[in-house]
Amino acid sequence: MSVIQRVIDRMKPGEDIGLDHVGQKGRQRSINPDGSYNLERKTGRLFGNFFLFNWLITTSWTHYSIVLVSVYLLSNIGFGSLYYLLGSENLYGIVGTSEFDKFMSCFFFSCQTFTTVGYGGLHPIGKVASSIAALEAFLGLMVFAVATGTLYGRFSRPKARLKYSSKVIIAPFKGKTSMQFIVANEMNTVYMEMEAKVNISWMEDEGNGKSVRRFQQVKLEIDKITMFPTSWTINHPIDEESALYGKTENDLQKMDIEIFVLLKGFDDTFSQTIYSRQSYTSEQFVWGAKFLRPFGVNSSGKLEMDLTKVGEYEKADIVHLV
Repeated sequence: MSVIQRVIDRMKPGEDIGLDHVGQKGRQRSINPDGSYNLERKTGRLFGNFFLFNWLITTSWTHYSIVLVSVYLLSNIGFGSLYYLLGSENLYGIVGTSEFDKFMSCFFFSCQTFTTVGYGGLHPIGKVASSIAALEAFLGLMVFAVATGTLYGRFSRPKARLKYSSKVIIAPFKGKTSMQFIVANEMNTVYMEMEAKVNISWMEDEGNGKSVRRFQQVKLEIDKITMFPTSWTINHPIDEESALYGKTENDLQKMDIEIFVLLKGFDDTFSQTIYSRQSYTSEQFVWGAKFLRPFGVNSSGKLEMDLTKVGEYEKADIVHLV
């Protein structure tokens, strides 16, 4: 019986991590470096799987700021144009004789109405102008309500600020070999009760010209730590039950190996559970290495964490994986 078959026979129920078993070698990685799934969805809907509120909560701060500023400016340019086309005589307090000055007065009146500031120097005259101003004030309240809600949602949503090593190393471990990667806490936030689950995925030829993707949740030397102030080297001892047992670097390339990492912990600042995902492909393996400690004691006697050194390694001799 082959090593791979023994691994498959010993896999526990529920070790599938929700990805397909049927696939092709050479496909792109399943999880991007930022933790998002490398997946495209076809929904048949006009806007696909785009949901505005979800996008406003999860998008980058740059995109979020651009959307807010654009909505504010375009709304006021639109309503300012309506007031201008309606006629400047319908707005009391407009100064300036040129058309540009009149338009700018209409634009600034729109800004005052949209934000419900209403300085009093400008106000509408007549039912039509007043109706437009009333509509704009209502829309302004709705827009700022959504902006306030999404802004609070972005700040209140806990997010794990963890830094992963860019490489996975095959390192010497107690006279044998292990697979290791390192993760560090980037924030002063207190993370507690951190748990790690690591799954290995590989392509296996079934012998009929078809390939199937296998998954195995591997054993870790330590899969849970109580406190996480600095860094954690997550270590998988490669024994007979591991899918990596007896494999060489070339073997992993042929097997299209991908390592899936899920970290779970409690964020004391937000009093909520946080999650972090990461994946590694066979191209990110380094054979015969050991990680350097990214922290030490500084001149004042305090423990100092250097995030720039997370993932640094040096060469180390390993035993053959058999």
